[in-house]
Amino acid sequence: MDEREVEQGYANFHRRLNRVLRQKDVRQFKAFVAAHPAQAGKLSHCLGLSDELAEIEMYKAILLRSPLKDIHEEATQWLKQKGVIVARRIPGKRSVRRGRKRRKR
Repeated sequence: MDEREVEQGYANFHRRLNRVLRQKDVRQFKAFVAAHPAQAGKLSHCLGLSDELAEIEMYKAILLRSPLKDIHEEATQWLKQKGVIVARRIPGKRSVRRGRKRRKR
């Protein structure tokens, strides 16, 4: 498998994941992640969670995906109703700094 095929595989995975997330069905979400553990990455931790906690993670995943921005407000409201605090992200800014801090000279 060459690099292009790998990239196409990930692109296809993410398009299908977007479709699954739009359904907002936690069982369908968990089944999709279980079927694609290598590509799901961090989402794989949802498999060990109860449906209730996995559903929260599913709605958080919706907020992280720019192709789903049309349902971000709905996801935000759902999370707030569950008592989950949603931090606003500033586009282009990372919430966590990586690496060492640079010294001022």
